[in-house]
Amino acid sequence: MIKFFKKIRQDLLSEGKIGKYLKYAIGEIILVVIGILIALSINNWNENQKTAIRETQIYLELKNDLLQTRNDVEETISNHKEILKVNQQLIFDIYNKKPYSDTIYNLFTDSSSDFRIIPKTSAFENLKNFGLNTLSNDSLRIAISNLFQLDLKRLENELDMRNSNFDFEQSLYPYQNKYLFVDTTDPIKLGFKHSDSITAYQLKIKDYDKFLTDNDLLKTLQLILYTRSLKINIEAETVDKIDGVIERIEKELKSKGQ
Repeated sequence: MIKFFKKIRQDLLSEGKIGKYLKYAIGEIILVVIGILIALSINNWNENQKTAIRETQIYLELKNDLLQTRNDVEETISNHKEILKVNQQLIFDIYNKKPYSDTIYNLFTDSSSDFRIIPKTSAFENLKNFGLNTLSNDSLRIAISNLFQLDLKRLENELDMRNSNFDFEQSLYPYQNKYLFVDTTDPIKLGFKHSDSITAYQLKIKDYDKFLTDNDLLKTLQLILYTRSLKINIEAETVDKIDGVIERIEKELKSKGQ
């Protein structure tokens, strides 16, 4: 094709047709420019298609991570609510000076339970690698960023019992250490799936009368009760935010034909 155009130019020059040559040269330049523009347009179209496919895939991955995280948070809320009942019952039993029983012991040891939430963030980390601007919906991009970088980080860090200003286990440990003792007259067998069974001894509450009248213990239990209730509220609010973002992602995917 190049030899063909070159021959035409040579023929026009050899025949002295300068005017026609210039017109032909200009036409050739225009054709080259049009060809470049078409090539750029096709390349841009291909890149836009790749970006659109990548954006859709990221939305699907984000939705999947958020659904898993939502399930984890809801399970944690359920666990906290169960221990909340334990906390409340122990406070009532101490206040009412209930006689000692294994139930009191179980309430006392279970009251310090806490639960860690580890949000699923692989899709958001993947998005950051591609660039947050991969998501074309500005308001949805901001909502997703705030959810992962603020709300879910808050669950992971501020509600993590190891980083919390109020640690349930550490708060009750001094009282558990003070009142629990090993009853060597009451051995039990503990079995494990991948090892032999072992013999241990039951823990029980000693100085039960002091236990029932320990005001500092009662105060700590009430503080745990209050703090656990706050955690449940924060976790429930986060579930609402997750639901809101998932709904917006689904609408965005629907607008893209997914």
